[in-house]
Amino acid sequence: MDDFREDRGAYDVASLVNLAQYPIDDLGREAGRALVARCRDGLNDSGALVLSEFLTPAATSMLAAEARGLDWAVHDYHADHTVYFEPHDDSLPESHPRRRRVRTDKGSVAYDLIPRNALLRRLYEWDPLLGFVAAVLDEPHLYRHGDPMAALNINVHREGQQLGWHFDRTDFAVTLSLQQSESGGIFEYVPNLRSATEENFDGVTRVLAGERDGIRSLSAEPGTLTLFRGHYSLHRVSPGSGPAKRLMAALSYVREPGTLFSPYARTLFYGRDTPVNP
Repeated sequence: MDDFREDRGAYDVASLVNLAQYPIDDLGREAGRALVARCRDGLNDSGALVLSEFLTPAATSMLAAEARGLDWAVHDYHADHTVYFEPHDDSLPESHPRRRRVRTDKGSVAYDLIPRNALLRRLYEWDPLLGFVAAVLDEPHLYRHGDPMAALNINVHREGQQLGWHFDRTDFAVTLSLQQSESGGIFEYVPNLRSATEENFDGVTRVLAGERDGIRSLSAEPGTLTLFRGHYSLHRVSPGSGPAKRLMAALSYVREPGTLFSPYARTLFYGRDTPVNP
């Protein structure tokens, strides 16, 4: 538990961020407004915004050490699912994406098991980061997720583990890369493969069949903050290899305050429905 010493509670959380490159603590100034404008353009162009070196090297090292120190708290999740996270439909042809299953296996550390003085938790709870994400997404108000288990997670991929192709059920996701696999563990996506009016089952079928046309890869070196619109963009994390785990923090922000997971969802993803430290 050396990675969660009491003196970390007094650590200046602002010093974790590379503010010289990303002045998120003062968005009212010209440099802050210019940053938000660039980020909005980048996100709108491709559905993904990759901010490399968002954390300082020292912060990246400390947060990765914190994540490795929580190995005892990892809950493993294994599932075969459709890309829509819905029950498969046996009435459809075997090749139809509403029937095809993909594999996901990963570990997760729930928010309630991340110590309150952990730097990762303090960064998630830092108001300037919340304000920056809301500004880039052009949202008048965003809130930290209200669920004591789902608000902030550390996703862990060991050797051979993967996140299967899928569409997100939420409009956007925010992640922070802490450690990468030695090889593999690549985030891949097909931007805007479907829309609000067109599911494009043929396009989804081609991806599931192994066709690579239109697939993009995101490089997320440790210390990278990524904003991604995954509701219409099919995406996955390929299997990693080597002894190093892929460690990715998932920072959950929502439009409505007090948002909670259902007991079913908590049990599915964390193996329990009652928080340890509510």
